[in-house]
Amino acid sequence: MPSKHSLITLVATLASYAVLGYLLLGPRSPPAPRNPLVEILPHAIAAVNAANIAVILSGYTAIRRKRVRRHKILMTASFILIASFLLMYITRLYLGGVKEFAGPAIIRDLVYLPALGIHLGLSIVSVPLVLYNVLTGWTLDVGMVGKTKHRAVGRWAVRAWTVSLALGVLVYLLLNYL
Repeated sequence: MPSKHSLITLVATLASYAVLGYLLLGPRSPPAPRNPLVEILPHAIAAVNAANIAVILSGYTAIRRKRVRRHKILMTASFILIASFLLMYITRLYLGGVKEFAGPAIIRDLVYLPALGIHLGLSIVSVPLVLYNVLTGWTLDVGMVGKTKHRAVGRWAVRAWTVSLALGVLVYLLLNYL
């Protein structure tokens, strides 16, 4: 029988996918006049994602050194950064802040589109991994966390989320500076 953490993870993941799917694929209003927030958000999102790479890797290093309290603090900070990113991203989508790649076709085909595809795929895969680990890490005593799949899931979560974040920053750089 699945654990309550697994069931909550499933429900939260499906809800997240539904909201993002609707915002990405749902009906769009005619473009509104440019909102200054739409201009600022991509830069803020990239900064948050770059900072989150450092925080996730620091949290991973902390747990490898058996610094459980530091690990928990850093991973909580990482989750706050992820939530901040998500809030900014949803706001940007809602305000019509979608941007198309305007660089050379060869860069679009060989770098931008593969990076974007992998970034999106890893983001989708990462959501349940991150949610499961946040739930187990926040709700269980340290001794009980070791009896769950937290450690194994965390190894995959840190890899997938870090690569996704790095590719997200690369996509941002390609969209805004190429």
